[in-house]
Amino acid sequence: MENEIFEQIKSELTEYGKSVGEVGRLRLIGIISRVLGLFLLIFTLTLCVLALFTFGAVAAIDAMSAYMPVWAAALIISSVYIVLIIIAIAFHKPLFIHPFIKMLSKEIQTEEELALKTMEAEHQVELQNVRIECQVENATRELNFYMNLFSRVWNLITGKIRK
Repeated sequence: MENEIFEQIKSELTEYGKSVGEVGRLRLIGIISRVLGLFLLIFTLTLCVLALFTFGAVAAIDAMSAYMPVWAAALIISSVYIVLIIIAIAFHKPLFIHPFIKMLSKEIQTEEELALKTMEAEHQVELQNVRIECQVENATRELNFYMNLFSRVWNLITGKIRK
């Protein structure tokens, strides 16, 4: 009977450990995807801003010169880079964060799904925690019962010996 209780507690602890590991893995995926997505966003914006300044400088130099078509082309390219910067800022989650979530976890596609899976994993951890607490309480209650029973039998035996 004691082996059965210990095996049950062992299996509950194993399940608890797996649940905690799943929560940690999902949180790590969320953190890594946000960090890498933010890094790529900043890197892209930096490159676009540098390109914008480069083409703006070329456009200013060409504007001072007598060649109008080169100046117009440089301004058009500068405006295209401005549009690209706006698109990168507006769609940073689907462009930068969601691909990393997909790459790090095969079944999760978006940040919302990641949040739901994390909540499910946290719920599993709580369930495992409650199960373990119940097992420990039952084992403690059973141990106290046997200790009280042994104590009463011992007191009964020692009381009869003294008489």
